[in-house]
Amino acid sequence: MANGIETRALAYRWIIEALVILMLIVQVMAWLVPAPILAPIVTSLRISMGQFGLIISIISLCIGIFSFLGGVLTERFGALRTLLVGIWLLAIGEVASGFSTEYGALLLCRVVEGVGYGLMIGPPAALVMEWFSEREWPYINTVNSMIAYLGLAALFVITPRIYHALGSSWQRTLTSYGLSAVVAAILWTVLGRQRRATAAARHEAHSRSNLSEVLRMRGVILMSIALFGGMWVFQIYTSFLPEFFREYRGLGLEEASTLTGLLPLTGIFAAGIGGVANSIMGLRKPFLWPMAIVSLIGYLAAILLTEMAGISIGLVLVGIGASGGLAATATLMMELPGMTPAKMGPAFATIWAVGYAGAFISPILGGMLVASLGLRNVLLLAATLQVLPIVSMYMLPETGPGRRPLAMAASAAGR
Repeated sequence: MANGIETRALAYRWIIEALVILMLIVQVMAWLVPAPILAPIVTSLRISMGQFGLIISIISLCIGIFSFLGGVLTERFGALRTLLVGIWLLAIGEVASGFSTEYGALLLCRVVEGVGYGLMIGPPAALVMEWFSEREWPYINTVNSMIAYLGLAALFVITPRIYHALGSSWQRTLTSYGLSAVVAAILWTVLGRQRRATAAARHEAHSRSNLSEVLRMRGVILMSIALFGGMWVFQIYTSFLPEFFREYRGLGLEEASTLTGLLPLTGIFAAGIGGVANSIMGLRKPFLWPMAIVSLIGYLAAILLTEMAGISIGLVLVGIGASGGLAATATLMMELPGMTPAKMGPAFATIWAVGYAGAFISPILGGMLVASLGLRNVLLLAATLQVLPIVSMYMLPETGPGRRPLAMAASAAGR
């Protein structure tokens, strides 16, 4: 009987992974869907670039606040319940945003989306740790990293086309994405399961000590700093690059969006290759700080170069750098000494809360500075914060199993 239950659980983990994949696509599309249709939204609502930046970054602020809360709720009530509340809030907010005719109403809807998004940050990592073995973590993290970039790439490619197909209405475009989120929420409600139903109850009494321990972990602190700088730069570039290409390179709406879509499209393959490579090598750090350097080179190339070939290469480098280490990031967090599924929710929520704080500030501050500095200079200035992930990730410990042969080799060489 026990073997039969375990066999069914092992098989059901792939349904959970399929639901996680669908959720990741819905998440990233909800977050950045206004970016490819920036110009129509700005014109329709008669708002400034700074106000548009707030439309994007208000979600980041909510994610920063509520992802941390979501980590605490995951410990107390379980990953699945927290995720269900989050995904339904995101779906409701996104559908409602399509009926907004004023800036304030749209902003309120985006707040609801952001609250939902934030609650959804921690649970997937906790579910992966529960449903899959430690040996499978790097591969599952690789797939999930690729899927997030697949959703982002699809967003920039198809959104302008959906916009034109729906009568050049940005409201209908947002509604169409909201309906896809509703479908995902229904599927999670019907099919979602938590493997260890008593996990939340077992750790409830220890939630406070777990959280305080997580906040003191050196690896969590360094990763938080790294994500703050990395997401600051990534958010402002993905928000304003289509407009930069329109204004400075003379591209149309679809051309600018498609060109920007090179970044996440490259990220799909880079996330896969980086994830498989770090799994085979058993090392995490070679896919972290070196990738941050690659991203910095790419950001500068995308802005400073004027030929389409050079710009495209720059965007490809950004995609490689930003996504090549995602699987290694998640796996390193899971492998930190003393990390458990109960701690993983708060830990993952903490690093992304700090990261999204950077993502919240950058488009607002950048949008405010555009009038005085110009969009080109604002983007170049923002790129300097990419130094944070380079330095912080270099200081992280190596947690992969490949560190043992390296340590033995170093010890032998020292004799």
